[in-house]
Amino acid sequence: MVVRYRLGAGGPADWRATPNPAPTPARSHAPTLSDLTGLLIDASAERLILERDGVAETVPTAAIVSIRQLSTRTVRNSAIRTVERTLTETVPAAARVEFDGWLLSADPTSEALRANAAVPAGFGAHAAAAPQLRAWYAERGAPTRIVVPDRLLRLADLTDRAGDEYEVLIDPTDAPVQVPVADRAERLRLRAAGHWLHHTFTLIEL
Repeated sequence: MVVRYRLGAGGPADWRATPNPAPTPARSHAPTLSDLTGLLIDASAERLILERDGVAETVPTAAIVSIRQLSTRTVRNSAIRTVERTLTETVPAAARVEFDGWLLSADPTSEALRANAAVPAGFGAHAAAAPQLRAWYAERGAPTRIVVPDRLLRLADLTDRAGDEYEVLIDPTDAPVQVPVADRAERLRLRAAGHWLHHTFTLIEL
């Protein structure tokens, strides 16, 4: 996982500046946040302990800004796009078009997530296309819902509001499935059945 935390709050130093000899206080002319990537080895209400390059690092929970889970396997951005396209194209929709790397779907009769959302399924998809996405959905009297896969787009480039988080898991037959992060029981069931984490995404509405 990747843990973003505030510097100078009892956590590790900024990895970009030092090899982590001691916590580094935040200064007005220096970064105030840093990231720690590693394997979670212990957690409590007070702190997380991650193993990074064979060293256990402790981050106080009070200093944590965000936590992002990563796959334990190497996943390329191109593979994320392929899986996103597969998840979308397997869901029927009354209208579906593609432009500038975006795959847009709309269906007023469907409650399926991907039947009514824009997905960055191609290399050229950028957040700058948001006005065009809005216009396409406005023509259909529908809200603009966007799937924001981790690593393909920056959530902050599209909205400052929180969205619904999902995990995309791959089953033993290499088929993808999406599950809400909030549904912990289902995620654990799928993991126990042999599914592995491919990537995560956030569903937002503009």
